[in-house]
Amino acid sequence: MKQILIAITCIVSSTFLYGQNAGEKEKVYSLVKQKRTTEWYKKQADLWGAHLDEYPSDPDAWLNYYTANRMLKIYRKGVSPHQLDSLVEVIADKIPNTFEYHYIAFWNSGLRNLMENVKHLEKAQALGPNRIELHDDLMTYYQVMRDKENIKTVAQNWFASNDISPGLYTWCYNMLQCVEDDAILITVGDNDTYPAWILQEAKGVKPQVSIINASLITYDAYREKYFKELGIPPYDIDTSAHKNWNEISSALIQHIKKHTTRPFYFAISAQKHLYDSFESDVYNVGMAYKWTDSKFDNIAVIKKNYEKYMLLDYLKVDLSNDISQGVVDGSNSNYLMSFVTLYHHYKESEDPEAVRLKSLILGIAKRTDQLKEITELL
Repeated sequence: MKQILIAITCIVSSTFLYGQNAGEKEKVYSLVKQKRTTEWYKKQADLWGAHLDEYPSDPDAWLNYYTANRMLKIYRKGVSPHQLDSLVEVIADKIPNTFEYHYIAFWNSGLRNLMENVKHLEKAQALGPNRIELHDDLMTYYQVMRDKENIKTVAQNWFASNDISPGLYTWCYNMLQCVEDDAILITVGDNDTYPAWILQEAKGVKPQVSIINASLITYDAYREKYFKELGIPPYDIDTSAHKNWNEISSALIQHIKKHTTRPFYFAISAQKHLYDSFESDVYNVGMAYKWTDSKFDNIAVIKKNYEKYMLLDYLKVDLSNDISQGVVDGSNSNYLMSFVTLYHHYKESEDPEAVRLKSLILGIAKRTDQLKEITELL
């Protein structure tokens, strides 16, 4: 069984890229919303760049051109952070006082010098108050400030916009259903964090769960406010003393774990280094890992969550035309670890649910090009 879990862990950590090279300009979305090949991003950067040679004052073209280059930077395909900074300077010259410029300027800066760069977010919001691109930046900013009133407002507006795939909402709903009502839950990325926050604030799903993003918690202003709110003492070590992000985030997780009595969980998508030093006390319970120093029957908990709490019909048939389907499929591969474990439990106990679960597993594996590996594990 341990060999099965190790094999699946290797499989689900892979990156899934979807899409084909295009011969014409297309809208370029962030990889957290739509998966494309790096060749597609390169092609779109070239196409939008050629368009800008002819129409240098086209704000939408600059947004697509910047987004394509940003994705190439993320995939380390020839675009550096310095080049993006230089590109923003060009955009400032070509389309000043536009929504697109201020949005790009804030997006490019991230949490660097947040209080200085928030002026771009404010100007973008004034110029395009209903632009859906702003939702994630506004949510991040209000989370950092712990502005609960505006967190709820953004969550409700974001949910009403239909911007996020129903598949990602369902994935995060199932994650939340696998943790206790008063838990602390560590998440790691956009798609296991933002939809979960929205579900809490806009739909009232597990609102007492404290969701802590492992990247955001490394930001001093956010951490200080949130730790105080959670009754966790300040982290007194200067984070610059740590060698890298992995070391910082791991140290902060240890600090939280040490100073809370609440149930403590990690999203199933969490990187292993976050709990590596106490891995023997971390148990898979479905769509989350639970830390506890008391051993328990986690397969029974996986079974309970699978049978009673998870919404799974969306894994059986796709009834939507969703540009995020590739992202959703990649996220759904995180079900495989617990589902294969549960499948063997059903099979050994001669439970007919094994047949239905096997079909679900193979469907996920097929959509993520893992059918051969998963079939062998079954």
